[in-house]
Amino acid sequence: MTSLLRSALRSVSQQSYLRFYSTSPKAESLAQLVARLRKETQAPIAKARQALTENNNDYTKALESLLASAAKTSLKVASRTTKEGLVAVFSSGSHAGLVEVNCETDFVQRSDGFKSAVSTIRGIVQQQRGVDVKPAPGSSLFSECSDVESLKTWSDANKVTPILVEAIAKMGENMKLRRVTLTPMKPSMSLVYGAFAHGSSDLMGRIGAVVALSISDAMNAPKEELATLARQLAQQVVGFDPIYVRDTDVKDLASLSSEELEAQILYRQQFLMGGGTVEQVLENFRTKHGVAIKVVEFSRYVCGEGIEVKESNFAEEVLQQAGLKA
Repeated sequence: MTSLLRSALRSVSQQSYLRFYSTSPKAESLAQLVARLRKETQAPIAKARQALTENNNDYTKALESLLASAAKTSLKVASRTTKEGLVAVFSSGSHAGLVEVNCETDFVQRSDGFKSAVSTIRGIVQQQRGVDVKPAPGSSLFSECSDVESLKTWSDANKVTPILVEAIAKMGENMKLRRVTLTPMKPSMSLVYGAFAHGSSDLMGRIGAVVALSISDAMNAPKEELATLARQLAQQVVGFDPIYVRDTDVKDLASLSSEELEAQILYRQQFLMGGGTVEQVLENFRTKHGVAIKVVEFSRYVCGEGIEVKESNFAEEVLQQAGLKA
């Protein structure tokens, strides 16, 4: 009995010890706070440290300060022309699209920070179902969002804006999401997409294209070869810049010379990988695999195309700012 009592008392004593012994949470160090701020805002180390110092190491206030500063920088550079940038493309079994994001200089365009921002925006666009994206003119498959007001009201704009604001604050240049082109986000056994961008291994570059192919027998089509062909056709569109898919797409075929027909019509172009014209390559694929393939449509972006850059005289700008010239 005595041993049982001692055992019980020992158990109570240990529980009391565990119950009443505690330590207060350890406060984060300055280095840890800086790391958290940088992870959330992408701010440089110096700016993150400065924000914490100015706010007595209060993380919430420092974060608000950095976000406000980023928004202010974004507004300050908003009027600058953005003609450089990247075109990012994507394709999957049921969906494909293109995104153009612009910046001011090719220096920023080549930076890892800008590429990361563009890649993140592409990921957001890839989830877009095209509900509020208007059909592209003359297209039965592609939809687009390519004017300022449409992009402002686009449902995912609130997800893209913070990414651009952070990148602008970090790199000091104006950046804009210029346009988006998408295919319907609907699985289809009869459609295959190919995507290619010139100048990058991550499907981002100065020029990008997406090609949509229809296939007669998806169940028996060789998937790897079909995916390779779709990507190569997108590369063909990027490199050779066709206007039409086939002869029947041209309203006045007789008005074009043979050289113009070969240059402007995809099916008449020599396939970049060899084997004859694009039309002959598609026919050879049908003969080899018993699967007919047709190019339905394609979409091609060239970064900065159509953007007018105002010519300016740097010397005159300096004089005007100094008040020496009206």
